[in-house]
Amino acid sequence: MQSKTKTTKRQAKEREQRWHKKLAKQRRKSKSTAHGPRPTRHQHEVAKRLLAGEVAMVGGTGWSFVEPFLAFVGELGFFEILAVDGEQFRRQMMAVSLLLLTYEVKVLLGLSGMNCLGQTLFRDRALLKLIGYTSEQLRAGFCQRGHADKQKPLHKNVLADAVEKLTADEVSYILNEAIQRLAATGVWAKSRGRFALDATDLETTARFKDCGLKTVTERKWSRKEKKVVEIEKTVHGFKLLAVYDVQFRIVVAAKVVKIHDHESQFTRELLQQAVANLGPGVIQVLLMDRGFLDGLTLWQIKHQDGIDFVIPVKDGMHVKTDARAFLKEKPDGQLVVAAERPGQGPTQTGHVKLMGVTGLTTYDQYGDEAHQARANQADFEGNPLNALVVTEFEQHVYAADQAKVFLTSLPVTDALAVLDEYGLRSLIENTLFRELKQGWFIGRFPKKTADAVRGHVFLTLTVFNLTNAYRTETGQELAQRGIRRQRRHWQDTQYVLVFVGEFYAIFDIEEIFILLGRPPEICWRVNPADIYRKFAADGLRQPV
Repeated sequence: MQSKTKTTKRQAKEREQRWHKKLAKQRRKSKSTAHGPRPTRHQHEVAKRLLAGEVAMVGGTGWSFVEPFLAFVGELGFFEILAVDGEQFRRQMMAVSLLLLTYEVKVLLGLSGMNCLGQTLFRDRALLKLIGYTSEQLRAGFCQRGHADKQKPLHKNVLADAVEKLTADEVSYILNEAIQRLAATGVWAKSRGRFALDATDLETTARFKDCGLKTVTERKWSRKEKKVVEIEKTVHGFKLLAVYDVQFRIVVAAKVVKIHDHESQFTRELLQQAVANLGPGVIQVLLMDRGFLDGLTLWQIKHQDGIDFVIPVKDGMHVKTDARAFLKEKPDGQLVVAAERPGQGPTQTGHVKLMGVTGLTTYDQYGDEAHQARANQADFEGNPLNALVVTEFEQHVYAADQAKVFLTSLPVTDALAVLDEYGLRSLIENTLFRELKQGWFIGRFPKKTADAVRGHVFLTLTVFNLTNAYRTETGQELAQRGIRRQRRHWQDTQYVLVFVGEFYAIFDIEEIFILLGRPPEICWRVNPADIYRKFAADGLRQPV
């Protein structure tokens, strides 16, 4: 009886494996036609048909920046990247790539929650057609789920489910492959090689499936006790770790873990993924938060990966006490170097006073496994590291036992330059984590599961990267201004999308009236003479 049961289970498993192989084969076969061809832009062809009265579909284009952005990512081959197998998609009513592209556009438009889809994105039929939806898909939709009149072409939950069904390998592939293709275009050809490594908490409620939890201490003002008190509380959620190019504002490696996982155990994995994405030699200096401080990892970064680092020291470490002791020594300009920069204005902006110390050997853990195993032997000698000891910063003057200490593998003969290098690390907090949370709604997850959180975070990071790497004039402006301000600017534009057959065109609304033979008496944005001259060959004639 037991043998028969094992045989039945084995046969069932073999049938399931055959089914998965057949499904994967069908998906690979359909990749070349992932979600149908996107329409082609052709201003003159559409103008000619417009003059002849042939108009299939017209829509406003307050989000006119999507069109050139899609052209950019198309040249990058991004649509091919989105054509993943979708291992966990048992029933496919539409191409996985179209689902993912729809979610990416949702992120790009700054739609914070899934309920915004029916009110904003799904009502903009011209934009959906621009993404790649066919007229029949827009008319009939993909399924009967929900209220048909409000949920075409698909129910919002279908999109949320799609993000959740992406495996860890699939979302990692989308982000990493996009970074690698950006690198292949020469984005980092003129890089200064400064990258920051940091982590940020993505807090959730306890209802999120497979979330982590940790206890944190907060300092709050107590109205009852009339003083600042420390309060312990438990927070739930996840943690985003990222390697970030502080020059080009692009994430080059990322990982999502539970909120209680310690950062230091993922340092090497993240760095190796970043090097694999960019190629060797691009990352020259890694600027890290103290949470990543680990002697073995620092040794491997310097001596195996060939990358320098700067990192602050935690309180209570012997190397911190040893570095502060050099404040009593007289600088010799070689092993001990003093430096100071005057501040500007009444707040002394930019003022700093520090000392660089070369060859500290008190950090016993800085070395490989064999080195650390000898730490308690009588003849043990630590590996040398350099340090910065900051005693004054702007209006803050630190006592000798409170001075800030940084460890680095860089030479500290020019101590101010090394400290300025570490100052770039703050950009990952201000221009990445804060921007992702406030402008890109990275903390607004489509579903309350770990898989949905991971999928949302990686897809958001992918759009963030592509936006900042956007090489057109509009893209450069976008990267400098910030996504929120640019969205407000684009919403004020007066453009119209016109679809005719396999072609589409974008016209100013004044241009449309001119083409239709009803030119406005006053034109604010276009010159009618230029329009008549531009489309004269297409049959447009200036009224006498």
